[in-house]
Amino acid sequence: MFDAFDDIATKGSLTVVILSILAIFVSGIFFGATYYVMDTVEDAFRASDCVIENNVYVDSCQELWELSLYPFLALKELLVWASFFFLFALTLGMLILGYKAGKSPVLLGLLIVFVIVMTYGAIEISNIYRTMLETEIFRTMMVNFTVYNKVMMNFPWYIFIVSLMSVMLSLVNFQRTRTNNPQEELDY
Repeated sequence: MFDAFDDIATKGSLTVVILSILAIFVSGIFFGATYYVMDTVEDAFRASDCVIENNVYVDSCQELWELSLYPFLALKELLVWASFFFLFALTLGMLILGYKAGKSPVLLGLLIVFVIVMTYGAIEISNIYRTMLETEIFRTMMVNFTVYNKVMMNFPWYIFIVSLMSVMLSLVNFQRTRTNNPQEELDY
């Protein structure tokens, strides 16, 4: 019974690999847009000021925002690191799922076909990203995400190498010697 669930999970792993590729593309744009909004909000708040009367703790809006808003907006630097770790977590997930696809020769062949399809899809995604970078606001949004930009500019090569490593891991899983299993001629 558990073998049926394992087969379903393995077949679904190819779908997860494709969704991971799309998540790599979308996650960087999401983190870049969030970073840009936080930066714009901080600039807008720093440009304005007001006087607060009859308050024991603060005398101006800048002092109030220094205590409450600016520490939160300073966390925008963590978005760059989150993008970096999210990118490589998805890559590691793709490699692990490639290893799991090596349990079946059919899935191994399907994974090889998916490598070709994913590399073509990565070419299209990279072209979309390059087109998006031609707009000034998008370029400004993504300027702090250097690792993500490098990956997206070379996305077809990145996906091809990760997919190739995934196929190699699935071959290793498929070709590994089975140990601690009774052999039929030695099974008394």
